[in-house]
Amino acid sequence: MGAVKEKPIWKFKVTGGQDTTTKSHATARGKTVVIDEPIQRGGTDEGPMPVEYLFMGLLGCTQVISNKLAAHNGVSFTNMDIDIAVTMDSHGTRLISPVAIPFPEVVLDINVTYVGAREGAVAVTQQLKHHCAVSKMLQESGTRVIENWVLNGEALSA
Repeated sequence: MGAVKEKPIWKFKVTGGQDTTTKSHATARGKTVVIDEPIQRGGTDEGPMPVEYLFMGLLGCTQVISNKLAAHNGVSFTNMDIDIAVTMDSHGTRLISPVAIPFPEVVLDINVTYVGAREGAVAVTQQLKHHCAVSKMLQESGTRVIENWVLNGEALSA
């Protein structure tokens, strides 16, 4: 199988619909997921909430783009663990009042084991915020995105 030739501008499609007032399904590239609210919010808890999928997307984007950047900078990430802590202003989703910035702050704790020059790994930490589409979307909407990196056991200072 040959390498995928990526286009700089491309389109993709997500389809789906309502199953109940709190549960829906979405399909992309033939893969279907369930989106649901927790029981305490009237859901059946059969899947993550919409906002949780957003941050699962941030986690996946962080991992994929970090590895691309690592290769670009001459290093290899052999392991990566990512924890994301989200601060959400739910005034809008609770119909209390509209909010300009629903996620004022998002903190990513990114712990990486790598092989290669430290300078290459550090370069990844400086470049990621410019290349991860989900992070860029959040940043441009006013969210403060904080990345705390640990490289081979060494915490980088901010």
